[in-house]
Amino acid sequence: GCQVSRGANRSKAAKAPRKLDYMRLAVALWFALATAVSGMPVSVVNGKPPLPTCQIFHENQCSGDVIITPPEFENHRWYTPARSEPGWVPSFQDYSHLVAFARLTYAADRMSCDVEIFATHRTNGTALTYVFDGVSQSSNTKTYTTAQMLPVQVMVADPNNRQIALEPIDFHWTAPAVNHSSGDYRNGQKGAIVEMFGWPHADVEQECAEAAKAGYLGLKVFPIQEQVMSGEPFNNVLNPWYFMYQPVSYRLSGRMGTRDDLRKLIHTCRSLGVRVYADAVVNHMTGGGNDANPSHRNPDAGCSEWGAKNSSLPGGTSPMYTQNFVYTYGQDTDQPPSQEFPAAAYGPQDFHCERALNAWTDPLDLNAGWLTGLTDLNTERDYVRERIAAYMTDLLSIGFSGFRIDAAKHIHPNDLAAIFAKLQRNMGGALPEDFISWLEVLLGGEADLLMCDPASVYNYGIGLEKALIAAGLVQTDVDKIKVWNSGYPKESDKGTCGISKHRSAVQNDDADQQNPGSTSRDMGDQGCVLVRGCDVNEHRAFEVKLFDSPNGADDNDNDYPIRLILSSFYFPNDTAMGLPDGKSDCSQCTTMCETCHGMPYTQAFDAASTGYDKIYTRVHRDSSIISAMRKWMHLD
Repeated sequence: GCQVSRGANRSKAAKAPRKLDYMRLAVALWFALATAVSGMPVSVVNGKPPLPTCQIFHENQCSGDVIITPPEFENHRWYTPARSEPGWVPSFQDYSHLVAFARLTYAADRMSCDVEIFATHRTNGTALTYVFDGVSQSSNTKTYTTAQMLPVQVMVADPNNRQIALEPIDFHWTAPAVNHSSGDYRNGQKGAIVEMFGWPHADVEQECAEAAKAGYLGLKVFPIQEQVMSGEPFNNVLNPWYFMYQPVSYRLSGRMGTRDDLRKLIHTCRSLGVRVYADAVVNHMTGGGNDANPSHRNPDAGCSEWGAKNSSLPGGTSPMYTQNFVYTYGQDTDQPPSQEFPAAAYGPQDFHCERALNAWTDPLDLNAGWLTGLTDLNTERDYVRERIAAYMTDLLSIGFSGFRIDAAKHIHPNDLAAIFAKLQRNMGGALPEDFISWLEVLLGGEADLLMCDPASVYNYGIGLEKALIAAGLVQTDVDKIKVWNSGYPKESDKGTCGISKHRSAVQNDDADQQNPGSTSRDMGDQGCVLVRGCDVNEHRAFEVKLFDSPNGADDNDNDYPIRLILSSFYFPNDTAMGLPDGKSDCSQCTTMCETCHGMPYTQAFDAASTGYDKIYTRVHRDSSIISAMRKWMHLD
């Protein structure tokens, strides 16, 4: 049926002159016809119709040296429907008027922590109330000590009882200590990490005991923040794996499990002597057009239309909006949507203006371009840096020992240094003793720019190292921040230009290479991708070599102290790029299902596995690989 909304000022509209009534009636009839033709609901705001025919908005586009979203786009903010308006759902809370996030700052001994709530209200100057575990106060700060062992629940409210609930707050001291009775782990600074591609949290938790028995340093889970999901296939695939890399918020509720599931997994692993690592997606949020707006269309694809995306958040999605493929106005703003992710407390000015990423040798494009259409965060803004550092602090507080930084190549080295400096401050003035991070820097043909040229203004080798030191990190903390060596194994030297091999992390095949036709790395005849047709024996030999004698290592005991193994899965064919967790199964499809290419459910955990299985590969269970790893770690 036709859904016509005139926004919040309905009482004023009732008193308008008759001429305006006729105009509104004409608009309503226009919308009824548009809905009947398209089959999709549209909305009217204060009598302002959507764009006609198949037009869409083309705002906030930029070129040349311009990368900043103009200040006037702040007027596009607060696009989320209010509780009384069409389109509101309970998971939207009161994000129509209020956003907030928590920043944790630990004392130097990490035995106490100040929790500070940063809140923004639609009306500047509004007095807010902060509720910590049910106790209200006017101050936005509260201090906790090690006596607080349970997560803290926080709410923020305004005088009109509009309120939002934040993510529960965990504290670093609540996670079990990690202990090793033998082995060369160097307090978490050396070891093998298994990447659990496509494994739900519950299955990873079950795998902890086997990983501990084998002697692995840790397990890495894939993106765990709230992420895009849909009941409608995207490019004929239901919830493809790369949707994990499109954040909706920094709530720890990804498709692999909830925050509670994650906490339980981390505590189980740590109690068994296995650390857990995250995949931090902080360069961008969702792709343009992958948002909660119910009305999208593409003039370049026959005016094809689609509705709102959902998310992995149980019980409903957080609101999320982008400027792409849209043609309607906000119910209260009278403006088109812009980039807005209220549950992450991001607004339009926290993003770079839209520009294609076409020049891979241009630092400005690499930093500010929208990588494959993903809404690019403006990491030059101090607020954005603070927000990212607060998210990273949350990861360490729930018990992660570190994280991979996705798409680090698209975050300026100076911005990364500033973010790490804020993380260091949040953690009490130093990074945790067992902390490590590794940056995804795909070199491609840009190794000189990105690593080897010390005069480069966009250098992740010595350039980033100098920036980290200038930002206040000491060398021991700098050494904990590794560069993932995408040149390994064919051109390992390019991945270590200007830095010690102690700061290089190496790996055979990785998740990006699972895609058909991937050109992210060229391993030549020195490595291979198991699920792309590599012989099992050949693959096993490359994984053993990773520990026995990796290419480019002069001192096998000390070079490349972090080495990664991908535990992946086979796609059923080159078009079904989902995950075997059941959420890419076409039985879950709700819209446009005729061309759905799905992937049926398979349990990731298999107690009887000895490695190299189908569908999940479980290569980390292979006895030859384990034996080589244990020898390198002086466990045998």
